[in-house]
Amino acid sequence: MYKPITGLLAGIAFAGAACGQSDTPLRAESVFQLEAVSGPQISPDGSTIAYVRRTNDAALDQTRSSIWLIEPDGSGHQPLTEARIPTGMPRWSPDSQYLAYTRADEQGVSLHTRAPNGDDRHVTDLPGAPGGLAWSPDGRHLAYSVFRAQPGLAAAALPAIPEGADRAPSAEVENRLVFRLDGAGAIPPGTQYFYLVELETGDVKPLSQDARGGSGDFAFSADGQSLLFSADRREQLGQLPPDNELHRLDIATGSVTQLTDRRGPDASPRPSPDGRWIAYLGFDDRRMGYHNTELYLRSTETGETRSLTALLDRSVGSPQWAADSASLYVQFDDRGTTRVGRVNLDGELSIVADGLIGATFGRPYTGGSYSVSDAGDIAFTPGSPQQPAELAIVHAGGETARLTDLNSDVLSDIDLSPAEAISWASPADGRDIYGWVLYPPDFDPGRTWPMILEIHGGPFTAYGPTFSAELQLMAAAGYVVVYTNPRGSTSYGYDFANLIHHAYPGEDYDDLMGAVDHMLERGFIDPDRLFVTGGSGGGLLTAWIIGNTDRFAAAASVKPVINWSSFVLYSDLPQFFYRYWFASAPWEDPDEYWRRSPLSLVGHVSTPTLMMVGGADLRTPRAETEQYYSALHLNGVPTRLVIIPESFHGISNSRPSRLLTKVAEILRWFEEYDPGARENGAAQ
Repeated sequence: MYKPITGLLAGIAFAGAACGQSDTPLRAESVFQLEAVSGPQISPDGSTIAYVRRTNDAALDQTRSSIWLIEPDGSGHQPLTEARIPTGMPRWSPDSQYLAYTRADEQGVSLHTRAPNGDDRHVTDLPGAPGGLAWSPDGRHLAYSVFRAQPGLAAAALPAIPEGADRAPSAEVENRLVFRLDGAGAIPPGTQYFYLVELETGDVKPLSQDARGGSGDFAFSADGQSLLFSADRREQLGQLPPDNELHRLDIATGSVTQLTDRRGPDASPRPSPDGRWIAYLGFDDRRMGYHNTELYLRSTETGETRSLTALLDRSVGSPQWAADSASLYVQFDDRGTTRVGRVNLDGELSIVADGLIGATFGRPYTGGSYSVSDAGDIAFTPGSPQQPAELAIVHAGGETARLTDLNSDVLSDIDLSPAEAISWASPADGRDIYGWVLYPPDFDPGRTWPMILEIHGGPFTAYGPTFSAELQLMAAAGYVVVYTNPRGSTSYGYDFANLIHHAYPGEDYDDLMGAVDHMLERGFIDPDRLFVTGGSGGGLLTAWIIGNTDRFAAAASVKPVINWSSFVLYSDLPQFFYRYWFASAPWEDPDEYWRRSPLSLVGHVSTPTLMMVGGADLRTPRAETEQYYSALHLNGVPTRLVIIPESFHGISNSRPSRLLTKVAEILRWFEEYDPGARENGAAQ
């Protein structure tokens, strides 16, 4: 398959590595000061790296994003513009001389370029944030895609309104299956269109203007004569399972040609520099809960296509060509760790960067980003359980250097827990399951401690040894925190993920209980002071757990699925969930939907349970949380309902106070029902 390169990041020192020298636990106010690196873009000549710096702002209670520049030796570190102006989507011109980017201010979103002397040029105003942005190979044009709203169905005509009369707002009329999306809210009718800007004149030329539209997932062809893009252009879009295909848009004529046609999505088209190949991502859709996304290579001459990563048994993403067209770089998760690999055209893969993490501050999901120069230098975002994402570089010769240290002023004197790796045999079938443990700052294995089992969502995703302010705050409050990757988690292969296919929740419960038993066997966990929580799929499993056992002193179920029938029909993606997570529709097999619903077990629950959800959640709508809260109340189980106002499914929504509210409410609930809190003073 591949040979991992061990010790790749041994030369990168993190501020968090020194943690433990202080007795100061992580404080809630410290979260407002955290920063993280995302989206690094190294110039083709390797001379400069642009990256997006995510900064928590206590005064605004927001996470702001702005572009910064730095040279590969760590010098010249500076913001691209005034710090308070949000900037994003940095893209280098092919000759490395100009940086295109977007900025947002009170006037709206605009497209700019930055010259080598620092001069900023306003290129054009945009009707909204672009879905994608790309330079033409000759550096003379920029292409972007942007959503343009169109009139929808009008309300039925009513009698004319007399002058001075008042009327209620008109009815909202809808005929689309998908008309709202979590994180965005209501989606107006409209289409994603492509535009081309000639930089010398500033002239903007509309490209595709047909009703089927395009997407933000595109790239210029090697000769600059067309755009290659991925989109689902079927007329029944929204009612069928997702199935993007690759298309070619001729810039001169505006004609669109479909390049792929199979049952399964094709995405991220990337033409090779020599024009011989189109690399892209996709899979054959077998209607499984999880599919490995593979890297494909398509000949531009013959159309012959083959997979380069069929033997990897991991999903890959973010493909980027090497300058010589002889190999590609991809990003993938492997047992909770995010890596960058280089794949030659024979499918041989080697690891070239390791330990990437995402630029979020909440829970410890896998993630991260990278980019590659023409010489093969890789800018990427490493981190650790004690350090948010920073910027590092792996030179083509293998030397690695860390370039930023954004959080040393905040975290250097704070005792953050490293993540101890653990494994155990699942009680279900003896299969090895993996996870991590965070310890309180003053942890002493000679005494007993309360423990929180924290469960990830998805379910097809993965936790890893990455930074998590939420879990570190729980550890700082005096809890041993255990987080795991039960069956269904990604990064362990196709078969492991699909162990929960049409069986979720199921034996993942046994995997999680195995983690609890493993920790109890170590002798320092108090069996009377066990707590469980999780969000989304983790909220579902929390509710499922307390319906099957009363061993936990208290629980907190966050944004869960409670009733599969109501969820499938009321979530923002009704066309997806019933097709892939069930064998049939709710009305065809209601017994199966009820059997797998935590609500079916609520009559067995005695565990005091906190229910929490975002007020604007459209993925697991608040009705899921509220119906379980009502059932607990009616059943006489101690419960409390917490609504996070204006928050979508990702509760923080770039508002640090929401992250803190989530943790504070969970910890307050656990402390109220902790039988040992008063005696030991552990959970203050």
